Amino acid sequence: MNGPYSLGIDYGTLSVRTVVADIATGQELSSAVYHYPHGVMEQSLPDGAPLPAGFALAHPQDYLDGLTDTVRRALAESGVAGREIVGIGLDATSASLIPLDHRDAPLCLNPAYAGHPHSYIKLWKHHGAEPQAKRLRQTALDRGEGWLSLCGGDIRCESLLPKILETAQEDPEVYDAAARLVEIGDWLVSYLTGRPVRSLQMAGSNCFYHLEQGYPSEEFLQVAFPQLPPVIRKMTGDLVPVGSSAGGLADGVAQALGLPPGIPVSAAHIDAHTAALGCGAREEGDLTAVLGTSACYLLNSASPHGAPGIYSTFWEANAPGWYGLEGGQSAVGDGLAWFVEQCVPASVTEEAADRGLSVHALLTEKAALLAPGESGLLALDWWNGVRSPLMNPTLRGAVVGLSLHTRPEELYRAFLEAICFGALRIIDCCEAAGHPVRRIFAAGGIAAKNPLMMQLLADICGRPVQVCASAQTCALGSAILGAAAARPGDFSALIGRMASPVVHIYSPRPEEVRTYRRLYEQYLALSDFFSRPDSPTGRVCAGEK
Repeated sequence: MNGPYSLGIDYGTLSVRTVVADIATGQELSSAVYHYPHGVMEQSLPDGAPLPAGFALAHPQDYLDGLTDTVRRALAESGVAGREIVGIGLDATSASLIPLDHRDAPLCLNPAYAGHPHSYIKLWKHHGAEPQAKRLRQTALDRGEGWLSLCGGDIRCESLLPKILETAQEDPEVYDAAARLVEIGDWLVSYLTGRPVRSLQMAGSNCFYHLEQGYPSEEFLQVAFPQLPPVIRKMTGDLVPVGSSAGGLADGVAQALGLPPGIPVSAAHIDAHTAALGCGAREEGDLTAVLGTSACYLLNSASPHGAPGIYSTFWEANAPGWYGLEGGQSAVGDGLAWFVEQCVPASVTEEAADRGLSVHALLTEKAALLAPGESGLLALDWWNGVRSPLMNPTLRGAVVGLSLHTRPEELYRAFLEAICFGALRIIDCCEAAGHPVRRIFAAGGIAAKNPLMMQLLADICGRPVQVCASAQTCALGSAILGAAAARPGDFSALIGRMASPVVHIYSPRPEEVRTYRRLYEQYLALSDFFSRPDSPTGRVCAGEK
């Protein structure tokens, strides 16, 4: 070990992970994970009160308990003394809203608001704000708002602003009681530092903040929602650029974590975007595919212009010196988990248990024996709606080509292929708008665990796919942010020094590329059909039963 060291804290959907990294080499000395006891609350609040459809909430106490637990355990396992930590970086799921009181404490921790669903964290996958998103979208189109082009020409209900407006409309008591409405990443950094700060990267990537114009104007919001009180006044806090210090670690928090006070804490970063740093994707044309419960595709570009269906374009959103574009898919690991949990026959589960494999591993093994197109199946990866490029959370998935002879592994492979077809469509959207894609880095749990999907991604996208050694690229990326906060002016060099090395490159196979190009054309035709208002899914989405 060389030292000094930084901490990377990665807040995901279901757990938080902390790594201790050597700033000189990027070596990860230890990691610790804490799974949130409340998980994702989609059916009911902690007191058992039922939640409306489309809600996806989290409990902030889980995040605070996980912080103390993982930092202390990671330090103990690493053998690094707290005094040797010189910087802390933090990432969190984006567009995850939390209302705070005047002390920057979450409202739901106050017993007076514990029974209010809107007082909890609204996660990225919360879809309750679709009516607000639709009204914002139409108002922006009617007024010709220029910033709309930087979020793909549309507004997703998963974005932060629709969720804030949902709170204002659905629970004015919570809205009025909230002194600030912020991203959970901003809340956590404020908790660490004792300062009301906001991440510039988070504001620009998922709350429509523009470097020159700021947030969408209060005039625009009043036109869209004339009955509501002002909104932007609740979005306060100093905006801190990526890789910069948001302040020093506060005394009381430092004592709880076993660290010296005053350590620089970086501005918060979106969890998926830190994977680009952890993978070393710092050149123009580098695309980082972050494949977990959902998927994000993060592209570095020299162009400031957006792309239709690509919901975020912002300066240094992914890496220093470039504009960062972001597209995504709403269900990847979630969709595969749904299939395994709901659709796999007992015989497959029993075979996996007999062989000591997970069901995913067994299905992957069997699916790898199939040739492209052999099953005759074609699927749409819309198990939780569509982010890019259609931006419609109400669309539903589909599978065509089923027969009495269809086997589970054939369906599993069709789902893997559908995810990769969706990735290629995002790449095509970027390139059609003048943003070249040259290299693909893959990160996240699926990249490390499923070589078949990585090969399919290379074959379908027609580009090599690079997988890094680290299984914790998001946490490592946050450790890089912590190091950058401690060493101003050294950001790009730190990425080059600390990023995880590539351990495997999946090269596209020419014959498979040709076959999948033909299947991709069918995927596009299927997508066009099922996204039409008069299609079977379109009628359901429009309310016809």
